Amino acid sequence: MKQIIHLNEQIRQEIISIEAECERLGEKLKEKYKNDFEIINERIVIELIREIKGKAAARDDIFIVNYESYLELGVEKENMYFPNVYIPVWKCKNEMFHNIGLLMEGNIQALEKKIQKIISEMCEDHKRERSLK
Repeated sequence: MKQIIHLNEQIRQEIISIEAECERLGEKLKEKYKNDFEIINERIVIELIREIKGKAAARDDIFIVNYESYLELGVEKENMYFPNVYIPVWKCKNEMFHNIGLLMEGNIQALEKKIQKIISEMCEDHKRERSLK
């Protein structure tokens, strides 16, 4: 993750924009892979989670210490949720009496490729598990 030491309004807007892009990407990929998981009676879940110390946080809390956002990928089957992967997007923390941020490396296109690879592997693993039963 890329360290950002000067937290200002421009950075705030950039983080808000990146998180929004991550949410759109999650919706796009859920729709794209929905049928692949329905075939094996599962539902793909891709969500952007925002939290501070494990509790839900608002989009505007990005500069609060311990705020973090991440994409969570998992599946829902038989009314149970099974998380699979967490991909960090942004984290704000205090280091040596100064707030800093950690931002994911790369761009949305690289993230999309990474997530597609993960989803493909998840789907194949789950299909294989099902065929063994």
